Amino acid sequence: MKFDRRTIFESLLAWFTPTAASAAQSRPAPQRPGALGGYILADKEPVERRDFDVVVIGGGIAGTCAAIAAARTGVKVALVHERSMPGGNSSSEVRLYPEVSTNHNVWSKEMGILEEFHTEERKFNHEPYIEGLMNSQWDLVLYDRCVREPNLTLFLNTTVREVEMKDASTILAVHGVQMGSERKFLFTAPLFVDSTGDGAIGYRAGAEFRWGMEARSEFNEPEAPESSASQPQMGSTLFFRARDAGVPVEYRRPAWAPAFPTEADLVGRSHTRIDGGYWWIEVGLPHHQIHGNEEIKHEALRQLLGVWDHIKNHCPNKVNAANFGLDFVSFWLYKREARRLTGDYILTQRDLQDPAIHPDSIAFGCWYIDVHKPGGILARSKPNTKPPWEAAGTLPYGIPLRACYSRNIGNLFMAGRPISASYVAFSSTRVLRTGAIVGQGVGVAAALCRRHNCLPRELAARHAPELRRELLRADCYLPGWTNDDPADLAREARVTSSGDAPLEFVESREFDAVSLPTAQLFPVSGSRIDSVELLLRSTADRPVTLTLGLRPADFVFDFRAPRDIAAAQAVVPARSTGGYVRFDFNQAVEPDRFYYVHLPASPGIEWARYADPRDNAVVSPTGCTAAQITGPTRWEPFRNNVHYCLRVSPQQRPYQAVNVIRGTSRPDRWTNLYISDSLPAWIELTLPRARRIDTVQLVFDTDVNRHSRLPLYVYPDCVKSYDVLVRSGSGWKRVAGETGNYLRRRVHRFDPVAAEAVRIEVRETNGASRARIYEVRLYGEPSPA
Repeated sequence: MKFDRRTIFESLLAWFTPTAASAAQSRPAPQRPGALGGYILADKEPVERRDFDVVVIGGGIAGTCAAIAAARTGVKVALVHERSMPGGNSSSEVRLYPEVSTNHNVWSKEMGILEEFHTEERKFNHEPYIEGLMNSQWDLVLYDRCVREPNLTLFLNTTVREVEMKDASTILAVHGVQMGSERKFLFTAPLFVDSTGDGAIGYRAGAEFRWGMEARSEFNEPEAPESSASQPQMGSTLFFRARDAGVPVEYRRPAWAPAFPTEADLVGRSHTRIDGGYWWIEVGLPHHQIHGNEEIKHEALRQLLGVWDHIKNHCPNKVNAANFGLDFVSFWLYKREARRLTGDYILTQRDLQDPAIHPDSIAFGCWYIDVHKPGGILARSKPNTKPPWEAAGTLPYGIPLRACYSRNIGNLFMAGRPISASYVAFSSTRVLRTGAIVGQGVGVAAALCRRHNCLPRELAARHAPELRRELLRADCYLPGWTNDDPADLAREARVTSSGDAPLEFVESREFDAVSLPTAQLFPVSGSRIDSVELLLRSTADRPVTLTLGLRPADFVFDFRAPRDIAAAQAVVPARSTGGYVRFDFNQAVEPDRFYYVHLPASPGIEWARYADPRDNAVVSPTGCTAAQITGPTRWEPFRNNVHYCLRVSPQQRPYQAVNVIRGTSRPDRWTNLYISDSLPAWIELTLPRARRIDTVQLVFDTDVNRHSRLPLYVYPDCVKSYDVLVRSGSGWKRVAGETGNYLRRRVHRFDPVAAEAVRIEVRETNGASRARIYEVRLYGEPSPA
């Protein structure tokens, strides 16, 4: 090819002439001022605006439950979370399991969305449910439940650091940056939920908050310190996971990790479990729990590696750890402390130990007052110990909506650690399981605010009954409140069954010395208590006359009655080897109520006590609570299905079919549970007139009083195989059912059908010998009579 001079000149001119694109690149880019006097190229940070009804910031277990609950209640929700998986402290990145509340209180297992997570995760997870062992199966369950919701949009790896205010009391938007995608977001909504743990959104919005510890005098709290403290004292923890390699695994402590050469260096800190732990690798003071986060993490890592060195190389039982090697060490702290955003109501110690019934309850708490000792593992000679029940025990207490929105930022809710509480109350409300059910309550409240176009304060004042109905329908527990939903057609039904179980206490040959005042609470379905027989034995050389008191109880966990309504005496023979001793009361009582009998401390007398084997089907009678006065005044209940052996005359029948429409899906003011006399079994709800039914909601039993940690576990008392049938003029028709159920709450929706009656036929459970159903609800449209 030949080129003349003209062709060459035109080619060179074209080469050096900028195109439109290159000319645009050569123009000065938009800039914004930098902090040091320079500039930042603004066009490198495009911002996407996303509008929602509710924006939840913080995808820990509280925020995840809040977002799912709001989405299910019909509003568009963003869940913005700075980590790559939901779950926060419970995720596989941190590995604190949502700890078992039933180890610290009775009839107190948290249900709702959290129980969905738990039952699903236990069925499919091959690892035990223990701190340090939480794995990605838990993350996947939470992620799955989020992406199932069409109204919920997840923004993972997205951190929010700026809060844009409309005015001093209104959040307009929050600004987020998503790692990995180089995207910036502007999230707008009329309502926001701060579930960040630290209360970061409220803090940046100018919300009032509490930090540190109040003096005892401020709220008259016996467990508060004499003087206030500007810094809180609980620390943060790192967890580890170790595995057996099958061959010896050497471990060398890094030079920068401390040494724990003797058992005295870990006094009061159990380390017999080798495969994972430990909550007590805790670092707090003198560091600031938020601003000193990285320093705390490094110090906690130092301590963790020093503890592992002790287990591997210095512990008297080090041979047991010879083949174990570290498989996982968390680099993201489990935090305990938080800013506590101030609401219209501040929970205090009195709320926990002498609880009132709040009209705007959205959840409950039940953890004990758990203020950790300052210093954590850095204070080697001062291990954290569980305080006595007299000081720290709680009754299941309601948490009002007024404690879950900001007092001065009108459109801000909070869920999880930042709710409105004194430091003493916060030590109970801060735990994961309480945070989760508070999150569900807040999520439903936020959705109702959109429904009524109102702010949280107005919702609490004007729409509390509707809020309670929504939460109770979702299997949430609100102490003192029952179902009053006018749309629930089951409430007007007559309920019958194939047969119900009587009240029976399993006998035991294990005896406890009655060295403390001792009591047994039980349900009474009839109008009389003629006698109560206790299974007793005596080591005394002479006959012993005992006085047995009888008192009413307002709740299944409540031993606060001030005086006996009756008392009876009986004689225990000398050196009795064990037999029933009869106490005659001949007392008229109010039916369908709890009562308890109690003995004073009685030297030489022993009372037979039974405990259900862990993780087996329930045998101990539901709604029965044993207790002792372990301190000066307060009764401490025995947890995890324990009872003292007795017989009541006349025989009581507290598990009848009518319990499924009593309005509470756990023992509360009554057993609220149907238990069949055998299998197969059925219950039938006959309506006063034909109704068009399109929804049947069932609540089965996944053990309200115990919590399993076993892998690949299904609660044996849960109904497995059942049918839902509807009767109309043409006979019975099956409309729903399951053959492999393991979930507590099941909602069956079907085409509307005219129904005169609804029957639930249970063929099989997951291991129990009787059917157990807490609640049946019916929804639809009424048809002409």
